[in-house]
Amino acid sequence: MFVQLGLVAPSLIYQIMKALHELTNTMKGRLLFELFPEEMPTLLDHLAEVCADFKANYQEYKKDWDNRFMPFDYWFRLSEDCAALLKKHCHTMRKNSKVFSDQLFYGYTALFVNDRIVKYASHSGSEKFKQAVELIYT
Repeated sequence: MFVQLGLVAPSLIYQIMKALHELTNTMKGRLLFELFPEEMPTLLDHLAEVCADFKANYQEYKKDWDNRFMPFDYWFRLSEDCAALLKKHCHTMRKNSKVFSDQLFYGYTALFVNDRIVKYASHSGSEKFKQAVELIYT
């Protein structure tokens, strides 16, 4: 029924039928894009800005880093990887959920992107987007 009304893309039916804890990072990214395509350009701009800020203020971030889970240089590398993906695919990512999810959520870069999505959502003006991110990512 939702497919017939155009509310859910047919490619997501299989994903929606899975429990949230069974979704891969790529599936979660695609689901978020399909539910909130209007948020994606701003989210992608935010990711690009964070990556640029991280690079511009490398020494300051490194000095203040207190995450014992992951070394700063590894986190910085994930940021650089994300920036490279955005530079190469950003135009297509803004319009295509498959490219968005396949590029940003495959591999360890997803750790960085997932973290930024949660932080971005906490400042989003859309209450529904905040709730969806909380449900999908926490």
